[in-house]
Formats: sequence, C-alpha cells, structure tokens
Amino acid sequence: MIGRFVKTTLADWKGRDCCRIEFRGYDVRYPYLGGSDIYDREGPCIDPDEILSYIRERGQTLDGIVLGGGEPLAHEGLYGFLKELRRTKRPIMLETQGMRPDVLDDLAGAMMFDMVRLYVPAYPGSPNFQKATGGFGDPALMKRSMEIVNGLDVDREFFVYAVPGIVDGPEIENIARSVGEKTYLTISQFDPHLATDPEYRKIRPYSKTEGSALSASAKRYAKRTALKGF
Repeated sequence: MIGRFVKTTLADWKGRDCCRIEFRGYDVRYPYLGGSDIYDREGPCIDPDEILSYIRERGQTLDGIVLGGGEPLAHEGLYGFLKELRRTKRPIMLETQGMRPDVLDDLAGAMMFDMVRLYVPAYPGSPNFQKATGGFGDPALMKRSMEIVNGLDVDREFFVYAVPGIVDGPEIENIARSVGEKTYLTISQFDPHLATDPEYRKIRPYSKTEGSALSASAKRYAKRTALKGF
C-alpha cells in the first residue's frame, strides 16, 4: 500500500514540520511529473506499523501528516489506516488526483482529514485536460471532486502545475473561476527534469515574470492565489 515514507518535510504543508506518506499506484499518470517508482500498486511496500510507531514517537514535535502518492483514495485499507492516524492527534492533509469523488466525500463526512489538496492538471472539459492526463482523466469526476472540495469545512486547496502548452492564461482563468471563496489556488513551477515523458523534458518552464502573469490572471476570480517555486 505505502511505497515511500519521508520522515521530515517542510515543503508540503506551509509552516509545518510534517512527515509524508506516499501510496503506490496512480489513477492518472501525468507525463510531466515523476513518481514512476510507485506507478504500480504492486511492488515493495513499507509496513504501516513502522510509520505509526515513528509518528507516535515524534508526538507534539510533528506538526502534521501528509498522505499523497500515488492515489491514497485507491486503497481499500485507507479508512482503517486513517483511523489509526487520527488516534495520534496529529493534523492530516490528504492529497488526491480527483478521480474518486465518492471516496473523498465519504472520508470528509467521517472527518478523517484536516486539509485536502486537489491536483487539477487543467480545466476539466478542455482539450488540455485530456492532454495533461494522457487521455485517462475523467473530467466529470474531476468536476465533482472540485465541487466537493469547495464545499468542505476544512482547509482546502486546488494545486496546479504551470506546464507550458497545458496551462496558460485562459486555462488558469477557467480553473480560477471554479475556485470556491475559501479555497486556495496554488500555481506551482514545472520542473522538466522530473518528467517521465522525454518530450516534456525539452520544455522551457515559465519564467518568474510569466508565472506572475498567470497568478494575476487567476486573481481576477480567485483571491487566495499563490505561486510556488518560481
């Protein structure tokens, strides 16, 4: 179930010293990102009890737990694992690719996380959405996940990688129009060195000036917009 475990990270949840748990298997494999070592659900896994022991030992010195991957919502054992994590009384962030809105809704109803980060590769329904997901993303499921996230009473974020050729000004505006009043929108720099598809390794990332222009476009509709990595 769990393919990677990072004991300390300051980069995943702003202002918090967290650990990061990454689940094996993706619902959607983005060609411009890495993570190929945990693409498949089958493979070497880390014992969840070892992770729980570490979290208990850290106690109050651990500011949060981030669950990503991979797709955490794809695993049947997630609910039981979240119950154990809840007993540690550490805040939990859940990351998702948005292809399992019903599971997301169920976990939200059970109050199993304190923040949710939804990865939005492009506006669902646009041609760029299929390009970003290699044709495997379902725009209807993404739209439903966006609606669920916007309606939650926890911290929430739409996370977008600014990939040239996929996310431009009009694309980011369409995404920003779908951002709820209390939902954050993060526009992150794209790193071609991490891309699994060789074609994306040839792409020049946006400059800081170009990233600021994307942010300005988004802020017309989403006031809680931030840049990351530019």
